[in-house]
Amino acid sequence: MKRFLGFVLLLLTLLTNLAAAESYSLDAYIEAVTGGVSGFGLGLFPLGTTFGFEKYISMIPGKHKAEFQIELSFAFNNRTLSEDYDYLTGRPRWALTHNEAEAGHYFGSGKWNEGGERALSYFNPRSDIDIYLDQGFWDNPLYSKGSLFNVRLGYNVRYAMAREEVVFSLPGHGGLSSPVFVWNDGTPREPFNSSLPAYPWLNGSRNVFTDYLYLLLSLNMDRDTPTDAEPEEGISVDLLFEAGPSWLFNNMSEMGVQSDYYLVSLFAEEKMEIFSMEQANGWNWMNMYIGHSNTLKYVAGSVVPENKMPDDRLRGSLEDRIWVHFNGPQFMAGDCYTNVELNLYNTLMFGSVANEQDNSTRAIELQSGFSARFQLRLFGFIRFEYQVGYEFIRGIWPDEPRWWQNSALQFYVSI
Repeated sequence: MKRFLGFVLLLLTLLTNLAAAESYSLDAYIEAVTGGVSGFGLGLFPLGTTFGFEKYISMIPGKHKAEFQIELSFAFNNRTLSEDYDYLTGRPRWALTHNEAEAGHYFGSGKWNEGGERALSYFNPRSDIDIYLDQGFWDNPLYSKGSLFNVRLGYNVRYAMAREEVVFSLPGHGGLSSPVFVWNDGTPREPFNSSLPAYPWLNGSRNVFTDYLYLLLSLNMDRDTPTDAEPEEGISVDLLFEAGPSWLFNNMSEMGVQSDYYLVSLFAEEKMEIFSMEQANGWNWMNMYIGHSNTLKYVAGSVVPENKMPDDRLRGSLEDRIWVHFNGPQFMAGDCYTNVELNLYNTLMFGSVANEQDNSTRAIELQSGFSARFQLRLFGFIRFEYQVGYEFIRGIWPDEPRWWQNSALQFYVSI
């Protein structure tokens, strides 16, 4: 209770300072307005929106102003139940023989999903609130208005729900024979009438409240640019600590703890300009830069929530990325231009399996892939993006290399 009252008092103090703001900005974007979930909203309902509010506060005389920001976001989409992890023990299929896996408890198995043909998906509305205070120190040698070193302290809250697909509200259930979480009479279906240690976000009513605190330390020796059309150069390093322990309001569910994890991440990035050509009016004609980054990450704890679950549930990862970025000419307006980016990824994942109850399985796997992205930006509120990639090393699963592609149309506005 003392922790809760202390947090409330701190939040009220920050909001009081915020009320005296001299300036503010409101940023919002709506993604994929032509999408929608299984006909939800006639294909016009936005899949995600984020609003941000920020204020710069003079906290330390003679130092950079501190940034206080509140960001609100929500999203609506379908999720698919993973068929790769035993929902009682958390053990992955690849750690078992075929007969052992058949005797386990997996979503999508023949005894659970009649016929084994239907993809077990559900509707997943969710929202997040992120609050942080960021203080900078000293001057960035490549950008005089920026700080060399930043300390950010933040708090993040997430509320999510797992519901039956929206098409069940349509006549004939949209062609689906039965719900996933309940029987046709509305009573809970096994195993959702009991605890699911490997999937705590599907316990009980499937209403999930989780939160965490984080501390981010950043070293910035890179060049800031007026728009993303200019070439980037410099280095940056981020050290992140996150804590979402059970005592931080993560044990309020009737089905027990829904988050009890700790995460540490180290990120380093280097960028170097290759060439740059300008038009007579100072706009970019064309430029290119090359970048390289490494990310080392490890998540610990007995209950890792869905939004913090690492790839393939292996607790540790080391990612290496190298890319080439090309910006085309600005035209009509300063925020009208195209860019092309080529990426090569190599990711090594290692350690034990998150949310496995006996913590006995260990593994090391490698994933490698290539991707190319084309983006068209128009007038500061429209972005069209197309991506294509090839995954030539798929990791621990017995999968063949594959091609993939996707596209997105984004609308956003800044005030």
